Amino acid sequence: MLYPHQKERSHRFLLALRTGLPLFLLAAMLMFFRLSDYFETIPISFYISAIFILAISIYFIFYMIYRGFDEQITDPITHTFTRQKVISILKEEIIKDRHYSIVLISIDNLADINSKYGTNAGDKVLRKVAQEAGLFFEDKGFEKFPIGHFKGGDFLIGLKGNYNSVRPFLEMMCIKFDDFILNDIEIKVKGTIVDKSLSSDVLALVERLFELKQSEMEDGEHIKMPTEDDISLFELEKNIRYAISNRNFSLMYQPLEANENISQVSIKLQGKNDKIIHQKTFMPVIKRLGFEREFDELFLEKILLVCKKLDNVSFAFNISPAVLRNKRFVQRFKQMVEKENIDFSRLIILLSEKEVYSNMKRYNDVLQDYRALGVRFCLDNVGSMNASIEYIKRLDVDIIRFDKPFSKHMDAPMYISFLRAYVGIAKDMKIKSWIKMVDSEKLKEQFEEMGIDYIQGNIISKIINFDKLVEVIEG
Repeated sequence: MLYPHQKERSHRFLLALRTGLPLFLLAAMLMFFRLSDYFETIPISFYISAIFILAISIYFIFYMIYRGFDEQITDPITHTFTRQKVISILKEEIIKDRHYSIVLISIDNLADINSKYGTNAGDKVLRKVAQEAGLFFEDKGFEKFPIGHFKGGDFLIGLKGNYNSVRPFLEMMCIKFDDFILNDIEIKVKGTIVDKSLSSDVLALVERLFELKQSEMEDGEHIKMPTEDDISLFELEKNIRYAISNRNFSLMYQPLEANENISQVSIKLQGKNDKIIHQKTFMPVIKRLGFEREFDELFLEKILLVCKKLDNVSFAFNISPAVLRNKRFVQRFKQMVEKENIDFSRLIILLSEKEVYSNMKRYNDVLQDYRALGVRFCLDNVGSMNASIEYIKRLDVDIIRFDKPFSKHMDAPMYISFLRAYVGIAKDMKIKSWIKMVDSEKLKEQFEEMGIDYIQGNIISKIINFDKLVEVIEG
């Protein structure tokens, strides 16, 4: 037993003793004074029984007081329900109500607030956001709804009503929180929402909320909503399990304009009844189900088969960084490629992470093990809010691919200046540069003039199947 746990138990016992001891003394004194006049006429067995019953009663009172300290239902910082309590209430509510939604309110910059202003300020921000969110929904007519502190800057709120009826209120609340400042502290609040049409399993809905939270938001977007691919979570998981166990994958390709034949490979799953599941929908579920490594191995297996059919094309594809860093996967990767007798240099792995990996030396050492075989690495989404810039400085890679805003906003001088700077840095470091989502001849010429090595987009080729890819390569 850990020392804090020991101290907690002794603290509870002393509290129970201080609470229960006056009751014990009062009961003993009352019994003594009431029975003192009849001491000689009452049989001794009565006293023994009375003392025994009193002792049992007092022990029970002590025990209930002691256990009572265990049943904390509100969070001491935010004065909202604890995680366990809010989940318990949501499980009851979702069964009772035909239409029910769960909302996730997140303070995006809580870590920065704690770092800059201290944890006391962070606690005040948590408390204020919880109060403001609760008052907002009360003002909109919602009554006695559960709100609980789930973790960090995340709160769960249960509201009666389906997705379409609750969503406008959530949008209004997030707009209200836009540019919200408390004691000169800027607070950034985002929201996500799901309803019971996806699942009646509260824990599955909460997982989906956090998956939505992790997905990228467009500029000015306040809440992240389920996509058109969102179906019943039970059905989604069943279809994903079916697709993986039966190896029902569909590979799609988009060739690049480069000094060699390169094509990016994307993947879709085919569930029962040929239900197509897109990567942005199934990847969070695969991670949650613990299938990430198995999926990446199956994906690699499919790509190697394509490599054998087209021996003059290099293929770029995603593998999870967490899987790549797994030493057992390094050996498995080598065995699979050597078994098919594929040139390692034809494999280009796209890397993208939101947070910087803590042990950068180990990460770079692992990448160099792959690169020693001939595998090439491309840092993806460079210039967005992720770890790419730090990785350029500290990881030895072969290619960088710029994030999509550089293609969408090339009429803005700021984007042009940044892109020129990134391309210059890449050339100085002997790293190839790659731009995606190029949809016009004007943009293509602009990027070629900048000296970008690889150009990808509909102006070069749309996303095509294998037969079309063969035609493009052979044509």
